[in-house]
Amino acid sequence: MYSTLNQSKTRLKKSKKIIVILLLIAYTSVKTMARFASSDDPGNKSLQIAALLTITASRSPMVRIVIVGGGRAGIAAAQALAKDLTPNDGTEVIVFEKSKYYYHAVGTPRAVVDAEYTKKLFVPYDKAIPVEARSFVKIQRAIVTRIVPGNEVEYTPIGNDDEMVAGPVQRLSPGSTCTVPLKQPKNNFKRSTTEFMMAELRQQIENANSILIVGGGATGAGVAGEIKAKFPTKNVAIIEGKDKLLGSDNVREKFRSRLLQFLKRLDMDVVLGERLTERLNGNSFERRTLRTDKGRELISDIQLLCGGFSPTTELIKSLDESLVTPQGLIKVNSKLQLDDSRYANIYALGDANNNSAPKHMLFASQQGTRLGSELALVARKTQTNVSKDFPKVEVAPAMIPLGPNGGVSQLPIFGGVVYGNFVTRTFKSKEYFASFAWKNLNAEVPK
Repeated sequence: MYSTLNQSKTRLKKSKKIIVILLLIAYTSVKTMARFASSDDPGNKSLQIAALLTITASRSPMVRIVIVGGGRAGIAAAQALAKDLTPNDGTEVIVFEKSKYYYHAVGTPRAVVDAEYTKKLFVPYDKAIPVEARSFVKIQRAIVTRIVPGNEVEYTPIGNDDEMVAGPVQRLSPGSTCTVPLKQPKNNFKRSTTEFMMAELRQQIENANSILIVGGGATGAGVAGEIKAKFPTKNVAIIEGKDKLLGSDNVREKFRSRLLQFLKRLDMDVVLGERLTERLNGNSFERRTLRTDKGRELISDIQLLCGGFSPTTELIKSLDESLVTPQGLIKVNSKLQLDDSRYANIYALGDANNNSAPKHMLFASQQGTRLGSELALVARKTQTNVSKDFPKVEVAPAMIPLGPNGGVSQLPIFGGVVYGNFVTRTFKSKEYFASFAWKNLNAEVPK
């Protein structure tokens, strides 16, 4: 397939049927916005949590599936297709990903205080696809810039120097954006850039006496806990606009009260139900006095933005703005298809969709695996369409380490059972699932 993509403005031959998974997976015709770097480039990928999948069945027996984004959903879909298909099934799968590495964002709270952990955030994609499937499942470094009505996907290739080969700087794949360190910088996906910004953040935390965490979700609580565990004499405060911690998460009130209890036990100030009158767009490294909508003054040396989740859905908006909710999420049905019969071959997974499943790595992975397995059946003509609804999540697991020695957990049994330090330390506090992330991509965790 790549031999047909080595010239500017070339495109894949159109096929009769396409399936797209947004994280992103797209099919049919693919048009480059610039000259391809190399037809033999093994490529790398790393778009965060959302996927777009398109399957194209051409006049020939060949079926093509394009996945845009190498986050958990995208990689899970690609690995499921690699597992269930064979070279004899006449199917090509392409994963378009902008980075050389999967970014293990789950571990960033530890990395903000532990320089040695940073190297565990960058998992190479080199072995993500089994050797026996690499002839038909390929990872290509590129940024998708547009889905063209008529089943075309435009993209800009990325060379081995981490630079776009040519063309305008456009990216905008489904997924989400947050402030570093939660996600890699939106406009610069070099590992060195993220490492530099992480090192700067660590230094600022070390130098500060007082730190304000803006956002009382899982990340905000986790970052605050890691800082207090590492630097117990620093003054750390959390402000959350909702009247409870993890207000958007499917956890029991017992979990929230236990978490609040543990944070206060660490001598943290937790301000709930108040919002800053000044909206922060990123981290700030200067001493400031900020006020809340209820008149409270918060004085801190640095301010860390650990909230403000923003789905990146411009690719779908360019198709039809009505496919995106007022909250900025892509509308999907119970099968994760775009909620419009005109685009039944496009699926949106992970952070970007409005499915009720929690926006967690676990459920993004489950969505990708489930859809990839069904698409393999479609590609092999065992069934004509994806038929299974993604199951509703009644009780979600949750684990928030507050340093390496403990935290609060909720296991999805008996309506949600809440545990403290022992369970959290046993399963997550030690390394934030780094071993799992590396093993999942068939890579070895750095020592």
